[in-house]
Amino acid sequence: MKRNKLFKNLRNNKMLIFLVIAGIFNDFTLRALTIGNAFKLKPLVSSIAIILVVSILALFLNYKNRNYLYISLSFLFALLSGGNYLYYKHFNSFLSFSLIKQFKQFTGMDGTLTKTLDLKVLVFFIPSLALILIFKKLKKSGYFIGKKPTVRREVLRPFAIGTFILTILFLSLSSTDISRLVKQWNRPYLVDQLGIYSYATADIVKNTLANNESKLRKEDKDKYKNSLEDLVDKNIRSIKTNEYKDIFKGRDIYVIHYESAQTFAMDLEFKDGPVTPFLNKMAREGIYFSNFYPQHSIGTSSDSEFTFSTSLLPLNNGTVFMTHADREYVSLQKLLKDRGYLTLAMHGNNGDFWNRDIMYKNLAYDKFFSKIDYTIDEEIGLGLSDKSFFTQSINKIKKIKEEEKKPIMASLITLSNHFPFDEVDKYGDYSVDHLEGSPIGNYLKSYHYADSALKTFIEGMEKEGLLENALVILYGDHHAKISEEDYEMVFNYDEKTNEFLNKENPNYINIDNAYLKQIRRTPLLIWSKDLDQGTRVEIPMGMVDVLPTLSNMLGIFNPFQIGKDIFSLDTNTVAFPNGDYVDEGYFYQAANSSLYNLKTNTIVEDLNTLKKYEKIQVTQDEQIDLSLNIIENDLIRYFNEVLDANKLRTSLSIRIK
Repeated sequence: MKRNKLFKNLRNNKMLIFLVIAGIFNDFTLRALTIGNAFKLKPLVSSIAIILVVSILALFLNYKNRNYLYISLSFLFALLSGGNYLYYKHFNSFLSFSLIKQFKQFTGMDGTLTKTLDLKVLVFFIPSLALILIFKKLKKSGYFIGKKPTVRREVLRPFAIGTFILTILFLSLSSTDISRLVKQWNRPYLVDQLGIYSYATADIVKNTLANNESKLRKEDKDKYKNSLEDLVDKNIRSIKTNEYKDIFKGRDIYVIHYESAQTFAMDLEFKDGPVTPFLNKMAREGIYFSNFYPQHSIGTSSDSEFTFSTSLLPLNNGTVFMTHADREYVSLQKLLKDRGYLTLAMHGNNGDFWNRDIMYKNLAYDKFFSKIDYTIDEEIGLGLSDKSFFTQSINKIKKIKEEEKKPIMASLITLSNHFPFDEVDKYGDYSVDHLEGSPIGNYLKSYHYADSALKTFIEGMEKEGLLENALVILYGDHHAKISEEDYEMVFNYDEKTNEFLNKENPNYINIDNAYLKQIRRTPLLIWSKDLDQGTRVEIPMGMVDVLPTLSNMLGIFNPFQIGKDIFSLDTNTVAFPNGDYVDEGYFYQAANSSLYNLKTNTIVEDLNTLKKYEKIQVTQDEQIDLSLNIIENDLIRYFNEVLDANKLRTSLSIRIK
């Protein structure tokens, strides 16, 4: 009788059953197309529970009308999954409710995002269309006629089942799972472990609670203050004297934020010559960091600017420039201003893009030259061409140097080498051989143009005498939006046979995991015309390490820095906002909790190595948490208020110096 009753209940709720199947299909497909390794029980069970709980709303309607809500929910699941699929393709992460505040930035990118549209996104809508057909067929057969729902029983049953499943799942979570669920800085890991619906639910709850939070309790503030005190003491104790101490003190500083530049392209050469001949020349002559990783999150360029300036990691669930521009930070610009510098920012884009016009004031730029300050006489990609931007910027810098009797620090943000790299006719004549007409071929053409623009800047500055007693710092802000399939055209091409290697070939390279992480590195170099000889630094280095390294050279110090002076280290580990980390030999991918050997790109199974890196993972997670707390809870402001209240700021400054 119980079995017959169960089958009857199932027959009476066919649309709900199909809704659950549709939701599971979308969750499975999303994980398969993004993270991979989609055959997992936990996210499957979690998705069933969430769908059952959400579907309760429909049970208050009659049998016929509730199905319209089921269909609406299936379209909601499709939009959620499809939107996250497209977002992952562009940002390698998943959507957050907090991003609503930043919607303006995405709409301002014009065709950049539309270029990432993929017909695969239509797969997520197949279950919804199938549900409509099923509904029509059931309706035609008279399935809904004469059915009278018992609301109380029908509501209690799925609610009880869903709640029971979620409770069991929650009890099965490890302490790491719970910590990451609460903090949510590792979104790929949460989607991989719990599915898209559980992650989305937790994200909405977290952001709703965050918007209603009161100020930190005193005991929480004291805890955070102690963490910051430990960081400051650690940074003071870690100061070491090395050969680079104060070598560039008092010089003019020109920072080039080099759009979408990747290191792998510096090694490529075609029949028309190297992709980046001038950048290669600067790398040979200057201090070149060949193992440099940007540590950006979804804020891409603005994240790199933030981390470069502050030695703090960016947020994983938002963009600091947009959501935390009112916090107090110690920045390179502030430290230089204390040394008598004039600080400038220069960019040929709108001043309010990424909220730069507001955030730059907080970072302590004296002047921001944006699009309205330039003559838009030549456009490539998103706006003013790099060559015109550099030429006009040289004139502005020259005028300021003539008017001001003080050293300057100027940040110049390039724009032309930005995805989608489709204005090939404006990049100049440069053949990329077998890559002609491909997206990655177009990227290399664009990069070659950016290289010639860089040459225009350096040679123009030299002509105007602006490189005397000056320092040039160049960094790639983030990787370009290049697919794994396009990378294969570079790394799996056989020049001898003029053919592409297939997966059966022993020389075939899998463009994934550790290998993909390495080819997404970007250049970092420090260059001056009077450096005696070039230096190549191969220790792994992240963006958080740039400010500490420069500070030693410039005679300044940031007590709240997360990074380290790379020249005081024998080894280094680079942590990323999403929980990944990399060192000389291994790459840990947080999304699938796997450790990879960098040389072989294979998963490490040796237990001794895994135990060692479990401890390293704890340290890196603590670093991410500390940086996150500094930003979200405005700890630097609070810490300084405590120092001021106890008249300790002056003594601390003496200790720092």
